[in-house]
Amino acid sequence: MQDNKTSRKAVCISVCMCLAVCAVVVLAVAYVAVFSAPAGDARQVTIAAADSRPAAKAAADYVCTGTNDELVVQRAIDDCAESGRQLFLYSGLYRLDDVRDFGDGGPRAAVVIRNMHRTFEMVGERRYVGGWAKGMETNGVVFYLRPEALPADGESVDIVRGEWSEQGIMNGSALNLENVAIWAPDSQHNLRALNLQRVNSLELSNVKLNAFGKAMLDGLKYPFGNPPSPVVGNIGITLTDGSNNVPVNLVNVSATGFGQGFQVGGEHVVMVNCAATFGLYGYTFGNYPYHCAFNHPITMINCCDEQNVNMPLFVSCGDNGGELHGLQEVTMVSFNFERVAEHVPGKQLGDLMRETRPGTWRGQIGFTTQPKWNAVNSVDLPLWAEDGSGTGFRTVNNAHKPACTSAERRTYYPQYMQQVFDLDLNKLVICTDPAKRLWVDALGTPCP
Repeated sequence: MQDNKTSRKAVCISVCMCLAVCAVVVLAVAYVAVFSAPAGDARQVTIAAADSRPAAKAAADYVCTGTNDELVVQRAIDDCAESGRQLFLYSGLYRLDDVRDFGDGGPRAAVVIRNMHRTFEMVGERRYVGGWAKGMETNGVVFYLRPEALPADGESVDIVRGEWSEQGIMNGSALNLENVAIWAPDSQHNLRALNLQRVNSLELSNVKLNAFGKAMLDGLKYPFGNPPSPVVGNIGITLTDGSNNVPVNLVNVSATGFGQGFQVGGEHVVMVNCAATFGLYGYTFGNYPYHCAFNHPITMINCCDEQNVNMPLFVSCGDNGGELHGLQEVTMVSFNFERVAEHVPGKQLGDLMRETRPGTWRGQIGFTTQPKWNAVNSVDLPLWAEDGSGTGFRTVNNAHKPACTSAERRTYYPQYMQQVFDLDLNKLVICTDPAKRLWVDALGTPCP
């Protein structure tokens, strides 16, 4: 009997030991999968920040020290260019201490993404590493340009840009950028956080641009009280020089606190769930030098412009030489505005949406406007400046009914050529002058 008990005990011990060994193996495999897979992947170069997890630093090909990290990041990018590999960045704060001349004719910059004549993937590890108080958002990878790196003479510099060329449309450079945040030190200096004029094809996903970098690291919470109005040369992102039958796709890209959050241009541009907040202009269109005439669509879906001083600005529509001008399409689907004077920088609202050459742009805009915190969408706030801007667009306030009584129609701020079926007049009426609230029927007869 004792032998049987001893035997059963030995079997139990053996089983437990086997289970323990299996557990260790599983944990080891998981550890390798989490921390070593990118480094072990022959297709990737890996890099870690000074404050990345110890296991991440142990697995990385390059490790930053927290000082002049731009040099290490650049070496990793150059390695990718030479070896044909992609770049994976472990989560952490990459501190950029200097901007320099890269000898390619472009602006001075901290980091330059080389033209590799292929699609280059620069992907960050996406993980939650702290809240607003710690200044890390939900992006694990943060490039932060220190204030000391900015030129004293006000020269405009880039934090991250593509390698320069005579023109971007033919340079063969394509970029897939994911899960990366780029922080400018403040909104009072001329700079571009992300300059992609010389990148031919873009795929951006979960990219966060922020002009309040120093405030974030100092522990100030969003939206940092009421910051001063940004300078117009303080730019979040500049899009491409043109297009060559390749798409430009931005998904979940945000720009906070800049003079111009998004400088939008190019062709075949699709922006989904993009947000411009707490800046001077959330969006400007055609407001930078380019070679290619912009003729093909720019489409924005579920994007927003919240707490910016001015509403979007439409500048040059066509090529800079003036040979082709006008008629490019911008379509905004379910676009949301929030404009509350006490929350915009400087606490004073600026311009409505306008064209510098009224009537030259085309497109369709469906929008709503929230006039204050926790408020229903407004039916009586204007969108376009009353100077002929927007007359080439079909603009619809989605809070308006397509059919209503005369009394309700009179509460609406109408859009140019807006159509409403008046239930009291029993006919379709059309707005021909929003500023005067002038409505006519199909025969041109004024309607009260």
